[in-house]
Amino acid sequence: MLRIHKTLIAALLLLAAPALYADRFERTFSRTQSYQGGRISIDHSMGAVTVHAGSGNDVRVHALIRASDAEIGKDINVTVSASSANGITIRTEYPDMHFHGNVSLSYSVDIEVTMPANAPLTVHNKFGSVEVTGIHAAGEIVNAQGPVVLRDSRGTQRVESSFGSVLVERSAGDTSVQNANGSVRIDNVDGTLNVTNRFGPVTVNDAHDVTIHNGNGAVEVLGVTGNATIVDSFDTVRIANVSGDLNLNNQNGRVDVRDVKGRASIKNSFDATVFANIGRDLIISANNGRVEGSHVGNGATITGSFDTISVRDINGPTRITNANGNVTAVDIRGNLNIDARFGLVRAELIKGTLDVDNANGGVTATDISGGVRVHTSFAPVLLKTIAGRVTVENANGSISVSDLRGACADINLKTSFASIKLDVPPNGGYHVDARTSFGSITTAVPIVMTSKSDNTLTGTIGNGACQLKLETANGGITLE
Repeated sequence: MLRIHKTLIAALLLLAAPALYADRFERTFSRTQSYQGGRISIDHSMGAVTVHAGSGNDVRVHALIRASDAEIGKDINVTVSASSANGITIRTEYPDMHFHGNVSLSYSVDIEVTMPANAPLTVHNKFGSVEVTGIHAAGEIVNAQGPVVLRDSRGTQRVESSFGSVLVERSAGDTSVQNANGSVRIDNVDGTLNVTNRFGPVTVNDAHDVTIHNGNGAVEVLGVTGNATIVDSFDTVRIANVSGDLNLNNQNGRVDVRDVKGRASIKNSFDATVFANIGRDLIISANNGRVEGSHVGNGATITGSFDTISVRDINGPTRITNANGNVTAVDIRGNLNIDARFGLVRAELIKGTLDVDNANGGVTATDISGGVRVHTSFAPVLLKTIAGRVTVENANGSISVSDLRGACADINLKTSFASIKLDVPPNGGYHVDARTSFGSITTAVPIVMTSKSDNTLTGTIGNGACQLKLETANGGITLE
C-alpha cells in the first residue's frame, strides 16, 4: 500500500495540470462579508491568491476550485468566518486522501479577494503565487514554493517567500523582505527597506535606508535616500546614488560603487573593487582583487593584496597598504602614505608629503609639493619635481633625483650595489657629504671642497644652509 501526503501529491501533479485536466471538475465559490474591523487573514495552499483593495467596505471572496476527480473537487471547501471586530478569516480546506498503486490526480484552488484598503492583511500560502495590490495598512505575506508580488501599498509590510521570486513596487512604508532560492526586486520604497535572500539576485531601485543580506546572488542597488548596508557573497555587487553612508561587505565577487554622497566602507575579496565619486571618507579592505577608483571628497584608507591598487583625485590624506601588487596614486590633495611589498609604486601630483615603505619594488614619484621619504630595496627609485625634504634609503637599487623645486631642503640619499644621481638645484645651498666604496664620485656642480678622495667628497655648494648627504657601496655618485 502506498500512502502519500496530500501536499506532496498536489505539488507534484500541478506541474502536469494541463494534461490531467482534460476531463476536470470545476466549481466556483463566492462570499461577501461586511468589514467591521480587525485583520483580514487568508490561509491557503495549492493555488494562487490575488488580493485587491476595493473602494467599499465589503470583503468579497471568489474562488475557482479545480480537480481531476469530481469527488475530491466536491470535498474541497473555502470557508469565510463571520465578520467581527477581530476581522475575517478565509481558509481553504482539503480532504484527507490516501492512495493505492498508481496515482493520476491533481487539484487546485485560486482565490481572489477584494477588501477595504485600510484593513490590515495577513496571507499565508503554499504551492502557488500571491499578488497583493493597493492595501494601505500593515500587511504580512508568507508564501512557500511560489512567487510574490506586492504593489501600491502603504504601512509596514513584511514579505517572506521561498523557491519563487519576490517583486515589490511602490511601497509607501517600512518594508521587510525575506526570500530563499529566488530573485528579489524592489522598486520605489518610501520607507526603510530590509532584504534577506539566499541563492538569488537582489535588485533595488529608489528606496530609503536600505539593509541587504544576500548569499550566492548578485546585488544591485540604484538610488538610496539615506544610508545603505550591504552584505553579500559569491557574486557581484553594484551600488549607485546613495545620499548617505555606505557600508558594504562582499566576498568572492566584483564590487562597483559610484556616487555615494557620504562615507563609504567597502570590504571585498577575490575580485575587483571599483569606485567613483565618494562624497566623504573612503575605507577599502580588499584581498586578492584589484582596487581602482577616482574622486573622493575627503581622505581615503585602502588596503589590498595580490593585485594592483590604482586611485586618483582624492581630496584628503590617503593611506595605501598593498602586498604583492603595484600601487598608483595620482592627484592626491593631502599627505600620502604607501606601504607596499613586491610591487611598483608610482605617485604623481601629490599636494602634501609622500611617505613610501616598499620592499622588492621600484618607486617613482613626480610633482610632490611636500617632502618625500622612501624606503625600498632591490629596485630603483626615481624622484622628480619635489618641493621639500628628500630622504631615500634603498638597497640593491639605484636612486635618481631631479628637478627639485622650492626653497632649500635637506637631501639624504643612501643605497648599496647601485648608483646615486642627483640634479642639484641651481640656486641651492648645501653642505655636501658624499661617500662610496668601489665606485667614483663625479660632479659638474661648483663645490668649495673641504676634502676629496676617490671615494669621499665633502664641501659646500652656495651658502651651505641645507644638508646634502649621499652614501652608497659598490656604486658611483653623480652630481649634475
